[in-house]
Amino acid sequence: MRGKKILITGPNGALGSSLLEYSDCKNVHGFDVDITHRSEVRERLLIEKPDVIIHTAAYTDVEKSETNPDKAYKVNTIGTLNLISYCLDKDVLFVYISSTGVYGENKSVNTYNEFDIANPTTIHHKSKYEGENIVKNHLNRYLILRTGWLFGGKRTHNKNFVYNRYLEASGSDVMYSDTSQIGNPTYINNLIKQMYVLIEEDQYGTFNCVDRADNISRYEYVKKIVELFDIKCKIKASKDSDRFKRVAPVSKNESAVNYKLNLLGLNIMEDWDKSLYRYVEWLKGNING
Repeated sequence: MRGKKILITGPNGALGSSLLEYSDCKNVHGFDVDITHRSEVRERLLIEKPDVIIHTAAYTDVEKSETNPDKAYKVNTIGTLNLISYCLDKDVLFVYISSTGVYGENKSVNTYNEFDIANPTTIHHKSKYEGENIVKNHLNRYLILRTGWLFGGKRTHNKNFVYNRYLEASGSDVMYSDTSQIGNPTYINNLIKQMYVLIEEDQYGTFNCVDRADNISRYEYVKKIVELFDIKCKIKASKDSDRFKRVAPVSKNESAVNYKLNLLGLNIMEDWDKSLYRYVEWLKGNING
């Protein structure tokens, strides 16, 4: 990566900002351009001339995507197309951040690997999967990284799941959490390190990149967060559909395994609870910072 110019889309998001902070490469820059504006994207990229584009920018509101599909497809699909259009005749590595949610409802409890068929159930995940297809159909040098339940980054990000649960638990005697959905809580820092391993090893294609978890539910995830913060709030398991009513038909199983990384001997992702412990310890030291 040294000597290469890297552009990060979505530089103000949790993953994008963490990428900018983590990288030891001085030639890393945030690409703070509205990716839905094709001419602006192309004009800026012609000036920047990146060697690598790491595309983290996305419309991530799963619920609102159902009622505003135009925005989801415009940002996640057309926005990706606008970036890809620049790369067509250039030697640029394109890294696309996707989601394990694109697998949909094909399995009830077993983990998804990269050879399972994607069948997304929500507008958000459909728009992300169409972005994947644009990348695969137009480029040779690309990485598609399917991750899920990302945590980490600065506590000030409004979508910081771990810190928001800390705040919620700190002001409550009882919290309810959903037992019906399972997935892989994944530390942003681990995803970034894994990404750089793949880039350095000149790997291409689609990879699951999640921390190791065995059918971990949202309830178990939230319970562990509260335990690590040593808060007295009681976490109660619930399958009450009215309590956790959602507009989006989100898959109950977003669990994945890094099958291709394992086959290649390149899997450096950690156990989810160990990663969460490290992040919570970091947060504790920065709660007032």
